[in-house]
Amino acid sequence: MKKTLISFSTAMLLLSSSALAYADTVQDPDQNVYVNVDILETVSSVDLDYVLDKALKDSHNLAMLTLKYAAQGSKKGDLEEQMDAMGSASFTSGHLPSTPAEVTNTGNPLLPNLTDPTDIAWTVMQNNAMNQMMQGMGALAGGMNAIISSQRAQMRTAAHQLGTDQRNSLLQTDEAKAGIRLQTIAQYVQLLGQQKQLAFMNEYESVMEKELLRATLLSQQGLASSEDVLTAQKAINKQKDDTVILLNNYRLGLVQLSTDIGISYDPNLVLKDIDAISVQPVAETDTMTLLKSSYQMKASGNNMDEAVWETGHTVTQNTYGETYLGVNLAITGQKNEQTKLELTKKIQSTYNDAKNAYAAVLTEQRNLTDVQADLQKMKFRYDVGVISKHDLNKFQLKVDQNETTLAAAKLKYYVLNEKAKAMDTGFIQ
Repeated sequence: MKKTLISFSTAMLLLSSSALAYADTVQDPDQNVYVNVDILETVSSVDLDYVLDKALKDSHNLAMLTLKYAAQGSKKGDLEEQMDAMGSASFTSGHLPSTPAEVTNTGNPLLPNLTDPTDIAWTVMQNNAMNQMMQGMGALAGGMNAIISSQRAQMRTAAHQLGTDQRNSLLQTDEAKAGIRLQTIAQYVQLLGQQKQLAFMNEYESVMEKELLRATLLSQQGLASSEDVLTAQKAINKQKDDTVILLNNYRLGLVQLSTDIGISYDPNLVLKDIDAISVQPVAETDTMTLLKSSYQMKASGNNMDEAVWETGHTVTQNTYGETYLGVNLAITGQKNEQTKLELTKKIQSTYNDAKNAYAAVLTEQRNLTDVQADLQKMKFRYDVGVISKHDLNKFQLKVDQNETTLAAAKLKYYVLNEKAKAMDTGFIQ
């Protein structure tokens, strides 16, 4: 028990010391923080084309990919230059006479033939030592050359990999542009839908207030109960609460959009409608054609080519290295197959969602046509005095609700159809 208390005390002491060190670090006057003040453009209204243009120009993701491509090219050039500058260790080995027979008959006019036994013995011993030294230097030069050759091979492999990475970076840049476009369209469409929904909810609230006034007047005349008035008041309160929540979500989305495209936030910013959304059956492209143009399949193909190249050009020291290269090639092949299967499922899912959205538009168009026909009948009844103006306005609200629902269905169709069309350019998500 005593040992446990000592350990606990030690732990608390260390924890408190760490906390103090952390606090000192936070309050470090030498800590730099790089936060700049952006100069934002101020606009009163935007349309989709303007938003898309700003989103692509102000994308930090695209800027990072551009820098990544430049860094890869710079590093690749550096490695290639280092390879060209790498020399080889050279040593010309020689041989000195190292036996009595050789020193007494050198055959070299620069090396006199020895006759004195003492000179012969000393020369043989010295020359043997020199020969061993020269052999060692030759072996050292050979080892250094082997190391240099291995390093050069590694650098060549790294440079080739960087070239592959550069090609993939270009694909990632094109893919990012398509992704930013679709994401911005979805963001803009969501705000448009919320804007239309808010307009309808305000209209609905106005009608409900008239309904409350009507119930109050009838109650005062004894033609309605106080419960009817309370029910109408509760409905208005709920409607106001729902409107506040939707308005807050709309303003949050507007802040996020303004931040993404680099404009000053304005709660009264006007979002213009998307002109002429043409509702047509979804055009489908053959799956194999889409896969061949896919950014991800192209990048996977680059990785396959790289693995094949490394198998034929990587210098290995033993069979284990060769086995690794073979396994790595097999792994790359499996990843390529997995990517193909995943993209195939995404293609099917995207087309299915787009076709469902198209069917939903047709349904809402039919519903609107039916309720508009009913409105004409209600107007006739009003004209002949069968129903009141208040009842006619309530039915008009139903028509407006169907128009809002149809507009939302068209916007959803537009987003999903754009996503389906983007697959033809290589973007599959």
